[in-house]
Amino acid sequence: MTTDDRSDHRLVWPPGKRGTRHAMLASGFTDPAFARLADLAHLLAGLVFPPNRQPSAEAGMRRAMTALRISDPGALLHAVETPGEARDVVLAELTVGESYFFRDEAQLHLLATEILPLLMDHCGADRPLRVWSAGCASGEEPHTIAIMLRELGWPHPARILGTDVAIPRLDAARRGRYTRWALRGVSGDRVAKWFRRGGNHFELDRSVRESVEFRELNLVHDGFPPDHSGAGAGGYDLVLCRNVMIYFDLPTVARIAERLLDSLAPDGWLVLGASDPPLAHLVPCEWVMTTGGIAYRRAGRLGAAQPSIVHDVTETLRAETYAAPVPSDALPEPLVVARIGTPRDAPAPAAAAWSDTVADDEMVRAYERADYPATEAMAIIALTTSADGQDTLAPWILYIRAIANQGRLNDAGEHCARALETHPLAAELHYLHAMLLAEAGWHADAAIAARRSIYLDRQLVMGHLLLGDALARTGDSSGARIAFENVLALLADADPSVPIAAADRVPAPRLRQVATLRLRELTAGGRR
Repeated sequence: MTTDDRSDHRLVWPPGKRGTRHAMLASGFTDPAFARLADLAHLLAGLVFPPNRQPSAEAGMRRAMTALRISDPGALLHAVETPGEARDVVLAELTVGESYFFRDEAQLHLLATEILPLLMDHCGADRPLRVWSAGCASGEEPHTIAIMLRELGWPHPARILGTDVAIPRLDAARRGRYTRWALRGVSGDRVAKWFRRGGNHFELDRSVRESVEFRELNLVHDGFPPDHSGAGAGGYDLVLCRNVMIYFDLPTVARIAERLLDSLAPDGWLVLGASDPPLAHLVPCEWVMTTGGIAYRRAGRLGAAQPSIVHDVTETLRAETYAAPVPSDALPEPLVVARIGTPRDAPAPAAAAWSDTVADDEMVRAYERADYPATEAMAIIALTTSADGQDTLAPWILYIRAIANQGRLNDAGEHCARALETHPLAAELHYLHAMLLAEAGWHADAAIAARRSIYLDRQLVMGHLLLGDALARTGDSSGARIAFENVLALLADADPSVPIAAADRVPAPRLRQVATLRLRELTAGGRR
């Protein structure tokens, strides 16, 4: 089960915290039977459908009606109430399992160069590597892992399991026949080596297909971890559950996450997707920041061997990087991206840049005159017409900001998550993600995202400010104090006439004032 949807407005972001399930179903469906079907999908598979997902959910239900040759929504509801083909088809349409091979290169690079070499020490002829792809859709992810192991020359046996809630997708995974779309971004040499073309389809090498086992599993209701070839409870070296949790509300996420962590071997790793909610404040676990995102381990395992490019955020960044969201009355716009210097120790430029990439001048001018609909329209054109290899970071940033400044914070969060899949090392995107989480009231998660942005760019002034406010709201006064002091240190030599966040016209003196006031509030609060 993945979140690559057929439109740009289907991801549930942030998951949960939308009020009651019945309140969410109060509008957006054209027939009461569709609303009841959504209720049933929540009971069966934990799926949630806030207003922005209801139109696409209904579209999925109608596709299911066409596939099942059912003309009435009420008849579809009746068919889904009992186990069988109709239920399988509806769940498959509602979860939308479109994925592709070698998705998220940064995470795969982390696995290939760091995590798998560490796991090699724990594997051998009598102890195979055990990998579980939870929510595997049509098998692209576990098949990718199988190919990676062959390309790396993995010397030991390996057992790979893929599970999903949708039986039709599992059947497709076992067949191993894919379209060119599932291979987008895969090099021609790799396709030629591992696939055989037949008409409009590409058939995966038989040895790869046979190295992966597929099973039906409902993460919400079924017992797991699955006993895969003797792995048993706590036996998996690597669990991938990427872009699955975003479908669920927070209580469901916490339950699933705890069981996924319990399924790990003592030195195992859990990897989620960029759009999934952080787990650090939901379940007991150890989490580490990597250049490929966050990876999780069982609580108490950070003393074990770790990848050289992994950094324990709670320790590495604590003395250096903290920040926070500024209240709406402190800044003229809710979303600001600030940068002092290009290398970290370089002097401030004459005018702060939007990003390291160049956006279309007309798009920038539209944003600067607060014509956000025009900015959004131009950004969509830029993103949909970009040539292969063209850097789309700046259009993504303008697109997300324009959407957010029109009050569509949920849509902005969805698109920010999608942009991070393409640009996982973009500090501005992690900052925007943090700001959107803060606006949604998820201050602990906002702090995590802000730390990511500062880890990537220590001079991102607004990242420090955002982190400080988030930490203050979660009760971490000492961390917030460090963050605000970092803001003052970064602004010490800034030119007062040059806006630090050029897009929002925020001068350095104003930001110093905000940070100083925050420090005073912390001091006054500590004396009370």
